[in-house]
Amino acid sequence: MNNPKVASTSSSAGLISLAGSLIGLGIFFLPLPHGDGQMTIPLVIMINLLKQTLGGALNFITLGLIVLLCVTWLMSRISGHEGLRRYHRQDGTMTGITFLLAAVFAGLLAFGVGPQWLLHEDVGGLALYLGGSVFLTVTIAGFFVIFLTEFGFLEFVGTLMEPLMRPLYRLPGKSAVDAVASFVAAPAVGIFITNKLYMEGHYTERESAAIATNFSICSLGFFALLASIGGIMAYLPHMILMSFVINFTVAALMVRIPPLSRKRDVYFAGNPQTAEDLQSTSDTPIIARACAAAAERAAQTRLDVFYKGFWEAITFAQKIVAYILAIATLALLLATYTPVFDMLGSVVEPLISALQLPDASAIAPTVLVAIAEIALPAIIISGAEVDPMAVFFVCTLSTVQIIFFTESANAMLESKIPLTVLDLVVVFLLRTLVALPMVALATHLLF
Repeated sequence: MNNPKVASTSSSAGLISLAGSLIGLGIFFLPLPHGDGQMTIPLVIMINLLKQTLGGALNFITLGLIVLLCVTWLMSRISGHEGLRRYHRQDGTMTGITFLLAAVFAGLLAFGVGPQWLLHEDVGGLALYLGGSVFLTVTIAGFFVIFLTEFGFLEFVGTLMEPLMRPLYRLPGKSAVDAVASFVAAPAVGIFITNKLYMEGHYTERESAAIATNFSICSLGFFALLASIGGIMAYLPHMILMSFVINFTVAALMVRIPPLSRKRDVYFAGNPQTAEDLQSTSDTPIIARACAAAAERAAQTRLDVFYKGFWEAITFAQKIVAYILAIATLALLLATYTPVFDMLGSVVEPLISALQLPDASAIAPTVLVAIAEIALPAIIISGAEVDPMAVFFVCTLSTVQIIFFTESANAMLESKIPLTVLDLVVVFLLRTLVALPMVALATHLLF
């Protein structure tokens, strides 16, 4: 005999799940008309409005965040304050030096003081802009992503996607949401979700590493930025579609080869993955199971998740901003004023020529520089008079390389996901090698 009280509770949980999930879907995925007839999701509208409202003050907010980070790091080293020690428990001496270097760069750039080679808009100016932009994006998106993670949407999608994600990518179905979150918000947002779910026991070490390095796709907004820098806005839809297809094709291979395949199938708490974790023994229809899983998750949600979620997002973003100011500035200086990346390009040029792409000598230096900053290839190629076909290739390739140290790589290293710098460099090189012929083929098909 059915218990009316249990049925009522289940119904309430289902309504809460539906309402919370719809809010999250609306914020992250619902396109709205916004200026000049363009369609933009509410999340991007909110971020852009806040950027416009803050204006130049965002540079000083970025500076203040980094200075505060330096102070708390120094205090954690010389005081016994448990909270500060806990906040910086993973931040060693080299990390602290990175924070201090970021503070120096941010101070000079915010006040416009220093040599012109540093203040140049394509060097320090770009690094400072990226720092502030990423901070706002990760903080705002990290807060609103609660509606996707805490109200059952992940459980719903995960249950539905499991039959596809397991055989193709050896991953749980809910990892599909991580990819889409990156695609519509920012790579760091997808990594934030992956890290959160890994720490909560949803993913193993191997699964979290595979998801972070394969599905932290650059955002739709960044696609537009790259196309704008390269002067190929007319090809933006083609770039997005081809990048999406290539990314998911490359992922199917990357999850099956080292270093990702060698990660352990052990959860954050230390317990190994079992056969029961990989399969469902229920005979209930998959839609019913998806709805039940979503309702069960929503029933466990309490109001304090909003406070905790905001705190996690803003502290996560604070450290990423410091990495961006330090590492991006150094990388941009190397790219702009030294022949280092040109020398790296000479290694790749024969392969570019073999792919029968135009302006191979101009393309080659851009192939490996994306590991420093995803926009660097577009910036470099925009300064040369090259065929639009070459520009399309460069911009599309940079979007499928995934690993870049101004955002995604640093977010991965800052997270609890078991990835080392060596892992990330190897994954970047392998992704580049595998993606090169695919992007070249897509480029030839289009042009």
